[in-house]
Amino acid sequence: MPPAVEMMKDLGFTDMVADDIAEVLEIESVSFSNPWRDQDFHYALNRDGGVARICRVQDVVLGYAVGFRTGSEFHLADFAVRPECQRRGHGAALLQILIAETESTSEAITLEVRRSNQAAVRMYTRAGFQTVAIRQDYYSHPREDALVMVKALSGKLSEWVARALSRASGMG
Repeated sequence: MPPAVEMMKDLGFTDMVADDIAEVLEIESVSFSNPWRDQDFHYALNRDGGVARICRVQDVVLGYAVGFRTGSEFHLADFAVRPECQRRGHGAALLQILIAETESTSEAITLEVRRSNQAAVRMYTRAGFQTVAIRQDYYSHPREDALVMVKALSGKLSEWVARALSRASGMG
């Protein structure tokens, strides 16, 4: 069996625990120009509505996803895969696990992604996310726009947008 196929067979998906954070920070620091810190991950692990999952093979963390349930939505706040493991399906597999876990508790998943991160944009698009807005100068180091992407989990995206707009107008 080819090594990539063998590795996919051995993938495991678990909750992130405090002991995983050191390894997660290694991935975080090579993945982002403005990385989360140790305390950010500890906060995510302890926050109400927080979800933190890791993808691993044996004892090696290959990637992670961290997000938060806010009302009827789930916001994917941090997502990364080891650079040497990218474009092998690990991120897509982790994303599908996260989608399956949030379908019963959320109407939609939202996220921001660097406009220039075309590999991530393609992965999210293949998973059913759609770009709904652009946040100008959202990222620093280097300064760059973010694409706001949404995957509706209950119904069509247009229905989710209509409900979100209705809730927002009621705040008036």
